[in-house]
Amino acid sequence: MKMKSILMLAVAGLMATSVAVTIHAETAEQTQNLFKNAGKKQTNKDFKPAPDTIKTNFGILKFDLEAFPTEETTQKIYDEMDLQRATQAYMDFYPALSVYAIVKSQIRDFKFRSSSDIAVAAGPGWKPSEPFLTGNNSTVYAIASLDLKVDGPTVVEIPPGMYGTADDALFKFLVDFGFVGPDKGKGGKYLFLPPGYKGKVPDGYFSIRSPSYRIWVMMRGFGEVGLGEQAVDWFKQHLKVYPLDTGPRKGQYTNTTGMGINPLPAEDGSVFEMLNEIVQYEPKALFGAEQLGRLATLGIAKGKPFNPDTRMQQILDQGAKQGVAMSRAIVYASRDPDIRYWPDRHWEKMFLHNTTFERDGVNDIDARTLWHYQAIVVSPNLVSTTPGQGTAYLTAFRDNKGEYLDGGKRYKLRVPANPPTKRFWAVTAYDPATRGLLDAGGNMNKSVGSLDNPEVNADGSVDVFFGPKAPKDKEKNWVPTNPDKGFFVVFRFYGPLEGYINKTWMLNDFELVK
Repeated sequence: MKMKSILMLAVAGLMATSVAVTIHAETAEQTQNLFKNAGKKQTNKDFKPAPDTIKTNFGILKFDLEAFPTEETTQKIYDEMDLQRATQAYMDFYPALSVYAIVKSQIRDFKFRSSSDIAVAAGPGWKPSEPFLTGNNSTVYAIASLDLKVDGPTVVEIPPGMYGTADDALFKFLVDFGFVGPDKGKGGKYLFLPPGYKGKVPDGYFSIRSPSYRIWVMMRGFGEVGLGEQAVDWFKQHLKVYPLDTGPRKGQYTNTTGMGINPLPAEDGSVFEMLNEIVQYEPKALFGAEQLGRLATLGIAKGKPFNPDTRMQQILDQGAKQGVAMSRAIVYASRDPDIRYWPDRHWEKMFLHNTTFERDGVNDIDARTLWHYQAIVVSPNLVSTTPGQGTAYLTAFRDNKGEYLDGGKRYKLRVPANPPTKRFWAVTAYDPATRGLLDAGGNMNKSVGSLDNPEVNADGSVDVFFGPKAPKDKEKNWVPTNPDKGFFVVFRFYGPLEGYINKTWMLNDFELVK
C-alpha cells in the first residue's frame, strides 16, 4: 500500500511538472507578442525605485532626497566604475597587448631593424630566458614582425614544405603558410596589404588584406632545417620578408635562443601606456566603438594625449592586477563544464571550442582569455580535426587527486602505448607566473617526447617523471622542476591522429610519487 501511495505521488508530481512546463512554454510564447499579452495594467505606483542607501562591496552608497548621490558616494561610484572598466579593458585587450609586447620586444631585445630581420629559435626552441607564452623547446621557430604602415604592402616568401601562421595586431588569424595554407606545401610569395589599400594587386602572390598595420609571423621548422647555426643558415637561404616596392632586401638572421627577451604584457598600470600606443598607431576601425568608448572613459582616445592623474594611475594599476587575477582563475581554475578533454581526467583544453572564440554569434570572452593568457598564435589548425594535420595541445595543472602541481614534489605521468601522432609528441613544464618555460635552474628546461627516445615499458607505454631530482637511472625520462615553484605542463601532439581526435586514446593523470 505504501509503495502504491509513493507511485501515485510520483505520477502526480510528474503531471504537475508537465503542466507547469506547458504553462511556462505557453506563457513565454504568448509574451513574445506584446500586443497579445503585455501583462496587467500598471501605474506609476507600481514602479519600485532602488533604496536611498545601497550596500555594495565597495562601501555603503547614500542618496539624499531619495536619489541624489552624496559627494562621498559620488566619488566611490566613479572610482569603482573606472576600476571595473580598467579591469575589463585589461582582459578584453589582452590579445592586442600580447602581440604588441612581442613585436616591441623583438625590436628592443633582439635588435630588429626592419621587417626583414628574422629571429630563429634554433636551440631547438627557446630557453626560460625567452618566456614566450607556452613557447616550446621541441621545434625550431623563425619569427618576424611586419609593419605595413612603415613598409606598405609586404611580401613573405616561403620555401616548399614550410609551416607557419600570420596573425594581425589583435592576434586574429590572417593566413596559414605551407601544407595547410593556400600554397599547399609548394611554397610561394604571400603579399600582405595594409588597411584600406586601393592599389593594384600584382599577379603571382597569395594576397591577404590585413585590418591592422602590425602583423606577427611565426614559422615552424622540423628536422629538415637542422639546429643551431645550420637552422639559421637554412632560414637565411629560404625565408624572405621585404616590401613589395623595394623587392628583396638584406635582413639579419639571428639565433636568439638564450639571448633573453621580455615579450609579456605588463601586469601593472604601465600596461595601459602600451594599450594607448596600440590605439594611437592602428586604424580606428580595428576596434569596436563600444571598446573605444570604454577606453575613452579611462583617458585613452585616438589623437589625444594620455595623461592619467595620480588617482587614475592607482586605479589603472589595480585594474591591471585584478585583470591578472581573473585571468589566472579562468586559466588555472576554469568553471567551464566543457574544459576537460576527457571527462574523468584532469587534462584540459587550451582552445575551449574553436579558434575564433565565437559561437552562435556570441563572443566567448572567457574562452578568449583561456587561450591568450597562456599562449600565442591563433590558427584553425591548432584545433585539428583532420588526422595527421595541424597540432593539438592539452594542459594539466593538477594531479589525479585534484591538487595543483608542486615543483617540490615528485610525479609520474604514464603515457599509454601508441600515442596518436603522425610526427611526434612532447610534454613540457611551464612557470604559472609567466606561462613561459619553467626555469629548473641555470636557464634550463628539459622536455621529454618521442623524439628524445625515452625508455619504453614492456607494454609500449612511457613513464615520464617530474621533480627537482631525477629518479635513479631515469634521467632520460625526467622533466626537471623548480622546488620553489608550482608548474603546469602542455602535452603536444604534432599531427594528431584518430585516437586523439575521437578520444579513444587517453592520457593518464599525474600521480604523486612518495
